[in-house]
Amino acid sequence: MKVYVIAFTKKGTELAEMISNKLEHSMCFSMKIARDGITMVYSLSEWTKNAFEQAQCIVFVGACGIAVRAIAPYLKDKYQDPAVVVTDEKGEFVISLLSGHMGQANALTQKIAKAIQATPVITTATDVNGVFAVDTWIKQNGFICLHHEQSKNILKQISASLLEGKTICFDSIFYYDKLPKGLIASKHGEIGICLSVYKHNKLFQQTLYLIAPVLHMGIGCKKDTSLQQIEQAVFDVLEEENIAIEAIKAVATIDLKQNEKGLLSFCEQYQIPFHTFSVEQLLNVKGNVSHSDFVEQITGVDNVCERSALCSSQYDNIIVNKRVKNGVTVALAVENVKISF
Repeated sequence: MKVYVIAFTKKGTELAEMISNKLEHSMCFSMKIARDGITMVYSLSEWTKNAFEQAQCIVFVGACGIAVRAIAPYLKDKYQDPAVVVTDEKGEFVISLLSGHMGQANALTQKIAKAIQATPVITTATDVNGVFAVDTWIKQNGFICLHHEQSKNILKQISASLLEGKTICFDSIFYYDKLPKGLIASKHGEIGICLSVYKHNKLFQQTLYLIAPVLHMGIGCKKDTSLQQIEQAVFDVLEEENIAIEAIKAVATIDLKQNEKGLLSFCEQYQIPFHTFSVEQLLNVKGNVSHSDFVEQITGVDNVCERSALCSSQYDNIIVNKRVKNGVTVALAVENVKISF
């Protein structure tokens, strides 16, 4: 998380520098002082515009009014806005001002307050009332909401229902210990949360579909296989298994294919990390895999896609065995997942 910290007075700049030094990936700015580690700012409006585009969190050291007026022209919604935190220049209070849950401003407020021995001020209803904050939980775990616009409305309804003391249904393909207050395990109900890797898994009248990116896709292909061939093979398999592309955490293959343009282009296009493994690494993975004499003769390993998926996931659980699609082989392995709240 990239953090921009800005102050407006000499005293405030000293606190801003202290805060910046206690946060990773942080940059310190001042409208009063310029020196090593502190960048001078001449236009607050221009600085704020750039901060909204480049940072995930903005910390204002000064009055709330200054922060509010500065950020007002650039506000969109809580799914896009960065977290905004304000602290007075004496460091007595740290206030979560914007994007408390989705932007993680609440968590950062607590962190800064602890670091400078200040009082955290958090006003979001779920936090004040000690109610399970669904949006914070989603963000912290890296889950992905399908059907984005619909999900916004359902999230609001879930939070409102929990605040009213109502129960929300919950269903997941993953193991979990205990549900927080307000959630009940159920496959039927008016409104609920479904956490899986699947695109269509309708259980409730209104369903918040959450995808956990925990699948590792192993791919094998011939030299110079095109992006279009790989794309077609991948989506054929995903469609057959009803799996969302958002569930793919990484694509993996043998290191002989580390410069394969089609694979690299596919991963770049869908912003999926690309892992490669040596023959020795692939042969050392555990699990039952299919055997191909031809593949072994060419690569030195009897199976590329299944072994790569297992190697990448670091867990011996293949959920989709080798599929061959127009010369491209695809397999899927899942990480060992335990859901916590």
